[in-house]
Amino acid sequence: MNTEIKESLYKMSKAHFTKKLRREMTSEEVILWQLLRNRYSRGVKFRRQVNIGPYIVDFLSKEHRVIIEVDGGVHDTEDQINHDITCDEYLKGLGYYILRIRNEELHTNLSTTLRSIHNFLQTVPSPSQRRGLG
Repeated sequence: MNTEIKESLYKMSKAHFTKKLRREMTSEEVILWQLLRNRYSRGVKFRRQVNIGPYIVDFLSKEHRVIIEVDGGVHDTEDQINHDITCDEYLKGLGYYILRIRNEELHTNLSTTLRSIHNFLQTVPSPSQRRGLG
């Protein structure tokens, strides 16, 4: 099988998996999606379960280059910690800003979590600043 066919099959498989993740979001992802969808969060548009290179991120504001990841207990294992570090380095290398939120934060104090997201959004350069216009 040639390389083009393998890449095409990989992309198709990844796209199907991404759609499955959108249909089967965790309860914590659903909670956060309700706060982020339709520009409810300070007018910033987010998309959910987005492919970026070899990774699938939970939430992405393409315009602001902000990624929000919701991390449950599986992210506490050594293998997953190393995977997250590699993923974050890759995404930061592409110019993305990453905020990781623990599942517990969404359950214990939603308003504080939302405030943390808003504060994070204020710390990243605006699209006009990144283009040198701000």
